[in-house]
Order: sequence, then structure tokens, then C-alpha cells
Amino acid sequence: AQSAAFARARDERLVWLLGLHPVTAEMLVRIGWFPARSKALKRLRRLAQRGRVRFVGTVARKWGRPEHVYCRWRPKADDLLHEVGLTELCLRLHAASIRRGPHATDRAIRPDAELTINDRVYYLEHDTGSMGYAQVARRFRRYEGFPHFVLWVCPTPERRDALRGRAEATPHGALF
Repeated sequence: AQSAAFARARDERLVWLLGLHPVTAEMLVRIGWFPARSKALKRLRRLAQRGRVRFVGTVARKWGRPEHVYCRWRPKADDLLHEVGLTELCLRLHAASIRRGPHATDRAIRPDAELTINDRVYYLEHDTGSMGYAQVARRFRRYEGFPHFVLWVCPTPERRDALRGRAEATPHGALF
């Protein structure tokens, strides 16, 4: 009875988490919700069979076997690797709330995520280095006159410095 209650509570936490973030079994092990990847994967498959979560695709984030991704909403297939990386980033943040996905964020600006930290709203942009600088400049222009800070997370210090230099031409509160 006690283990069944634990499993139900864990399933509810999983369904809540997957309502916000696309995740892999390995990520669930890293945050301590499962002792092994095989157990996490078994549970995710069971929840998908029951229609509580969805299998949304496969990503290859590192050497070795590709990983299955589960979520309750359907990210665009060509953005799946970016979305999984964004989940990794969000799981490291100490934010009071994180909103993401096409239905939860500002529809005009469309940030990767909206965060609330110390009662202050921030927009999060996870730069993987795959966008050209002209695309980034267009992204910066969307934030002109924006009242909140925008947190830009970049893959390397060189990329961060290059984006910072280009952001100076655009009047908005960007943090790198």
C-alpha cells in the first residue's frame, strides 16, 4: 500500500513535469526521481500507453544511443533537441515558476521560457549557436521596448561575447 501510494505520487509529479518540459529517462535519473534509466524508461512507456504522456521523438545529445523524449505537449520535431537542452537548463534554475511551450509564453515575442525569480519576470533565450547572427539580430529586435530582462544562455564564452556586442545596438535589458 505504501509503495503504491509512492508510485501514484511519483506519477503525478511526472505528469506535472512533462506538462512543462520534454524529458528523457536519463534526465529523470539525474534529478533523482528514478534509480536507473531502465526503470525511468519503463515508467515513461507505461504512462504513454495509458495516454497520460506522449512519446514525442528521439534525440542524440551525446555519444552513444539516442534517447526517447516524452512530454504532454508536442514540440516541433526540428526543435526537439533544443527543447531537451532547454529542459536541462530549466532544471538547474531556482525559479519560482517556469512557463514554456507555445501555449504558455508571450505569443508576440515567443521566448523559449518565461521565468519568475524573486517576484520578477525574466524571459529566457537558450542559444545553441545554430542561429546566424542576422537571425539573432531579428530576435533582439523583437525585444525592443520590452519591460523585463531577457536572460541569454550561450554555449561558449565566445558566442556570449559576440551576442553581447550585437545586443548593444538594440535597446532592451539583455543579460548574458
